[in-house]
Amino acid sequence: MEPLEIRSGPGQKQPIHFGDAGRRLFGFYHSAAEGIWRGGVVLVSPIGTDHTRSERTYRHLAERLSAAGFACLRFDLTATGDSRGDEHTPALVQAWLDDIGVAIDELRARSGAESIALVGLRLGATLAMTHAAARGGVDSLVLWSPCVSGAGFVAEVTRLHKVYARIEPHLALAPPPREAGQEALGCFLPRALVEDLARLDLLVTSRRPSRRTLVIDGGNLASRDAMVTRLGELGAAPEVRAHPGHKFLVTVSHHALVPHEVLDSIVTWLEGAHPAGPAPSRPRQPTGSPAPGPSGERPLVLGDGHSLFGILTPADPAQAKPGRPGIVLSNAGCVSRAGPHRTYVKMARRWAGLGYDVLRIDLSGIGDSPAVPDTRENLTYPASGPGDLRAAMRALGSRRAVLAGLCSGGDYAFQLGATEPGVAAAWMLNPRTFGVLALTAVESGSPPASPVDDVPRTLRDMAGRGIDTVLVVSRNDPGVAYVDAHATDAMRSLTSVPHFHRIDVEGADHSFTPISLQERVSDVLTERLLALPLDP
Repeated sequence: MEPLEIRSGPGQKQPIHFGDAGRRLFGFYHSAAEGIWRGGVVLVSPIGTDHTRSERTYRHLAERLSAAGFACLRFDLTATGDSRGDEHTPALVQAWLDDIGVAIDELRARSGAESIALVGLRLGATLAMTHAAARGGVDSLVLWSPCVSGAGFVAEVTRLHKVYARIEPHLALAPPPREAGQEALGCFLPRALVEDLARLDLLVTSRRPSRRTLVIDGGNLASRDAMVTRLGELGAAPEVRAHPGHKFLVTVSHHALVPHEVLDSIVTWLEGAHPAGPAPSRPRQPTGSPAPGPSGERPLVLGDGHSLFGILTPADPAQAKPGRPGIVLSNAGCVSRAGPHRTYVKMARRWAGLGYDVLRIDLSGIGDSPAVPDTRENLTYPASGPGDLRAAMRALGSRRAVLAGLCSGGDYAFQLGATEPGVAAAWMLNPRTFGVLALTAVESGSPPASPVDDVPRTLRDMAGRGIDTVLVVSRNDPGVAYVDAHATDAMRSLTSVPHFHRIDVEGADHSFTPISLQERVSDVLTERLLALPLDP
């Protein structure tokens, strides 16, 4: 089987699983542009909300590095994104540090690179420097708004969670987590992880992490001067560049802008640190069929006339039964296929373990699916969205499919559930616009073009055709609240309709941030899944 490739900006990228069996990591390998060679760069991602909101920026950075002559590997750490494990993985901090070494070895094997640079953002920078100091062999290090200590990171993200809970006071109605630990904006930090993070401290580093170091100060970088002094004492030749105002880390994905100025600064600095030279004569490309990822996952490239990227989690053969529908999970807004708080990954692996094929798809211009030519990326409702989802349904190969998604993903489930004969179930989690598919118009307060009564009428029709029609709703979530207010009687009357199920979730916000409610949503949908009839 040939490795998958997707055209990405100026070059190609390959989705890959790598690492030892049982410890599989997922990433994208971006080869250096033809005719220029500078070395290899590993991008170390942050965790939690930082990871979700930096994915698009990291992709742009990898594409720019590729164009500049660097072979680049961007990847998900254990328990993040599409890699293996969850927050309960034992010794998780050490696993993260080991992951960086595995990624460096993979990049060397694929590219033949001898010189290696590490780039990390926030906690990713903390881990990159810690690994480089312990292992050595890193030529250049870019620390982008690093968390100088793990304890400081925990204090910051848990404080932000508490601030958010004060802004959204109804979150207090959510049950607390079932175990000891800290909630951090949809990410859970078990007590053991908090204790391990407390041992990370860049100020006590005792070995030189790299020959040269760039520190990007995004503004209010705690202990910056002390860290730079320590880097100088270790002979790491630190240089500081100030680029304040990292709005992409605090802005919802569909409104976020790529910080081009920062990316320019990183790329030009690395170009100066790694002059162009002859390419390796014999890079060692991996041979044989690509190995599967966690839960047997494999990347897919599909689509009609344009590339779409997705990850298929295949049904556990021991649990699979003929006639079961496949499941398609569609992007929530402009968040990648992993879903908000990584909930799509967790649900996909749970459902695959019960015997269902699950495809997590990136619509055109979102995540790692390139935008359709002559259109722009990062659109919540790309014009090709319905066709993209039809292609995903066909890729599953089953007669019927479950369409599910949060926010815009719920809107697409609504739209296709109303029109597509192959839909077995439409699971809508806090749909934002239903059939309007125009977020700007809805957010501006403009009334929808179609009568609001069309929503309950369509839901009734879907359920009447035997489609498992599920509406999971947070209290006063804008999309459903608007319909409830303007078609009150029609929405209430749906409660008696067979195959229609509405679940109102107390204590939840739009993306189900509380950990206990993420688990409840997963449980509710799993119950619906197991109740679906088999195809004859």
